[in-house]
Amino acid sequence: MSGSAIMMMVLFIVIIWGGLAASIAALRRAPDDQVGVLGPSEHATDEVLIGHELEES
Repeated sequence: MSGSAIMMMVLFIVIIWGGLAASIAALRRAPDDQVGVLGPSEHATDEVLIGHELEES
């Protein structure tokens, strides 16, 4: 492989793994169950949402 091909490979590996690390860090700071439109609402529990899904079908 040429030097430029190795440089591009290393660059893209860093970009992909860096994005994964940034995503993991963001989820550790603010877990999914605490963010979003519904947030930690009592109406956003698994049981309530599953009940709504079953009612619609």
